[in-house]
Amino acid sequence: MKSKEEILNSYNTTGNDGLPEISAPDLLKAMETYKEQYAEAAFNAARQLKNSAYEFATYADYAAHTLQEARQQEQNRDEFTEAITLAANSVLPHFIPHDRTIKEFSFNFTMQDKSYTAFYKKDAEGYWQLNTWTAAI
Repeated sequence: MKSKEEILNSYNTTGNDGLPEISAPDLLKAMETYKEQYAEAAFNAARQLKNSAYEFATYADYAAHTLQEARQQEQNRDEFTEAITLAANSVLPHFIPHDRTIKEFSFNFTMQDKSYTAFYKKDAEGYWQLNTWTAAI
């Protein structure tokens, strides 16, 4: 495994004054190389056995699996946000304030036996838009 100095030296160039220097993009590359090297070392130290075999053969397999899991979680979160938006918008007419000067409001609703709070703001055209939502406590 390369040391920090070895990694930095591999990206160094020599300036007009003869001293070593490194450009900002090369410094970022060196930092990324160092991070990846130590992430792989941590992976190798912490690999877990599954059915008497390593669950991931290489760090690249692990990184690809982790990236795929992150993408799946993001997709699931987006789909859930769509469901929350649909549910909140369907009951919105029951909660719209009568006072036309109000620019934002919130209300609680239940979906799949869980409570959520929807926060609405009035847009420039005067329509209520779901701004955000949270799980109600």
